[in-house]
Amino acid sequence: MGRNDCKRKRTREHVFQDRFIKQRLIFLLFFFFFFFCCCFPSLLMARDFQIHAISIQAEITPDATIRYVEDRQYRFEGEYSQVFYTLPLKGFDSVKNIRVRQNGRALINDNSEQPGTFKVERNQHELRITWFIETGDTSEHIYTIQYDLEDAIVIGPETSEWFWIFMSDRLARTPETFKARITVPHRMDEADWHVWLRETPDHVRKRIEGRVLYLEGDGFKRSDQVLARILFPSHVLGEAAVTDHRFGLDRVMEEEAEWVETQKRERQLYLLGVGLFAVLAPASLLLFIWFYRRYGRRFESEVLSEKLLFSPPTDHPPAIIRKLMLGPLNTEPDKLALGITIFDLSRRGYFRIVEKKGEKKFLSTETPEYHLEKTGKKPDQTLRDWELSLLEKVNIRIDEGVTRMDKVLEWSSKTARQWWKAWRKLFRSEIKRQNWFDPLAQKALYFHLAAQLPLLLGMIGVTIIAGKIGAAGIILVAILMMLSLALPKRTQQGVNLHANWTAYRKALKNGPNKSFDQQDIGRHFVYAIALGLTKKQLEKRLANVTEESPLFLWIVPLSGIHRAAGIASGLSTLASSGTSSFSGISGVGGASAGSAGGGSGGGAG
Repeated sequence: MGRNDCKRKRTREHVFQDRFIKQRLIFLLFFFFFFFCCCFPSLLMARDFQIHAISIQAEITPDATIRYVEDRQYRFEGEYSQVFYTLPLKGFDSVKNIRVRQNGRALINDNSEQPGTFKVERNQHELRITWFIETGDTSEHIYTIQYDLEDAIVIGPETSEWFWIFMSDRLARTPETFKARITVPHRMDEADWHVWLRETPDHVRKRIEGRVLYLEGDGFKRSDQVLARILFPSHVLGEAAVTDHRFGLDRVMEEEAEWVETQKRERQLYLLGVGLFAVLAPASLLLFIWFYRRYGRRFESEVLSEKLLFSPPTDHPPAIIRKLMLGPLNTEPDKLALGITIFDLSRRGYFRIVEKKGEKKFLSTETPEYHLEKTGKKPDQTLRDWELSLLEKVNIRIDEGVTRMDKVLEWSSKTARQWWKAWRKLFRSEIKRQNWFDPLAQKALYFHLAAQLPLLLGMIGVTIIAGKIGAAGIILVAILMMLSLALPKRTQQGVNLHANWTAYRKALKNGPNKSFDQQDIGRHFVYAIALGLTKKQLEKRLANVTEESPLFLWIVPLSGIHRAAGIASGLSTLASSGTSSFSGISGVGGASAGSAGGGSGGGAG
């Protein structure tokens, strides 16, 4: 069969496989759709509500009680079982005579949670009125909430004040239109009214007709609210006593003028903050880009890493090869470096690792123990200074009678800490001599952090004067500072070596055992540990090990183990437990005037 015929055959096979996969996917999609339709029909139905309009009528009586009536027009799509109304407990002394109507029909306050009833709850901060309903697919209802407010008005000798949030940003939905009608007991001239709308959109209109004040508006945004400070002569409240003898119109005029000036200053500061953000944010981004282009751009590998290697590319010790693979941010020695080095010293004939039976605990399987024995081999000139230091230290521990691998480097004495400090210094020097990591890129990390720090402080200042936009700036600069970790990199030599060792690691993970030199399986085993192979992968690599293998010159398994599978399991357990148990060294060291009430919220559920 020709090459073209083979290609056509493979193409037909791929097309058939693609069609088969598509058919399976379509079947699974229909199955899940049918499943959700049957089990969760409510998820397929559109469920939402809007508040089309809010209409308020507030009647101030001669004794200063406020009869407050609020209509909310809801439109429901889908099934809802309750609607709620919340009122912050501020700006008044008490609320009484609470009533709720649905489309003009009075609801019953009996706490039964049945449709047509409502209940009233309160906590430390707010009053909550919940009424229970039944809705169909699409329906519209007008709910009327009515109550009496007492001591919500500040009464001065000549002037009285009602400061109220008629529409708040605590509503679950923003109404399309808003109307409020506020009346006082007796007719008075328009000049006697004094109304300030704080933090209220400009499109909210106020209109006065005798003893009635109208507030109206539409086209509201999510954060909009209607907050009014209303002043009128105290004499219209014929039956109310003075509550604040120092309160007067002049005082309010000064407060409002000061508030306007404060708003101007805050607006100016906000614009200043926005301007600073517009400068600092691009500066922070450009700073990182410059540092990365100057110091962080990676070298490209000059070797083909796709080709598997079935022998170690170099004779570097496995502990420092592990650091090469982890990258420039992981050059500090750790407990695994000690364990891997002990394995490598054992492979080179300086120790024997002997597997012994461990203590069997109640209701648990017996866990083997691994002990070190000295072989008496003298150090040769191939040992690095940090390897020689560890060899001498382990020999001392063995002479002291400590032979178990998870105990041999477990100590807390001052001498041990001093040795660990010196050993770390030797190990770091070895890494530095290899020239695998770019020292300029490593320094660039710290220089970049130092350069970004003033920008971060600037963003903190923006937050103080401009609020949320400054907080966004802090997050941006903080992210760019964390990206400093992308600056350290390998040198060209380190990139090439990393590619070769990556090819070897791929071979250890996936390559067939027959491709490896079985006489050198011990060396492969140690490098596999250093390169991070899992216990299962180690067992796969040791699947063909026999008792005649040179591996057992330095590893002595339990007597009676003859099967390859058992040997592989024991050795992989040794690797996973032995290199994770050197933990002894790591981390050693040491209603009032000018205050608004109201602000009711609400929604449906």
